[in-house]
Parts: sequence; structure tokens; C-alpha cells
Amino acid sequence: MNTCLKCKYYKIHDAKTGFCRVEVLRSGNHAAEKPLVQSENNCQQWVDCGQTYYIRLGWIKNITETT
Repeated sequence: MNTCLKCKYYKIHDAKTGFCRVEVLRSGNHAAEKPLVQSENNCQQWVDCGQTYYIRLGWIKNITETT
């Protein structure tokens, strides 16, 4: 399933949430809106992030094991 966690535009905030950077990356405007989204959400602007998905999973696993 195509979730935010697997999206190129997703930036992790914590184990369950992150920021959608689609407007920032498409417009080049760093002041653009970056809404907080759940990692399991999805939308029509989804783009596969490739190997980054597995890096994110490792980061989340590490954070949840240390807390």
C-alpha cells in the first residue's frame, strides 16, 4: 500500500507522524506549508521514495527500541 512513510515527500517527525513537504519541493519555496501527517496516510501526490523507505523503518525501529 502507498503510505506517507513510503513517499518521497515525507519527512519523519517521530515514529508515527511526519511532515508532508510536497509543496516545498515542488515550488522551491522553503516557507511553503508542511502539514503534519500520520505515517499511514496516503494521497494522490504520492511518489515512491525507493531505498529511503528501509532507512526510515530502521530509524523508527531504533527509536522505539530505545524508549
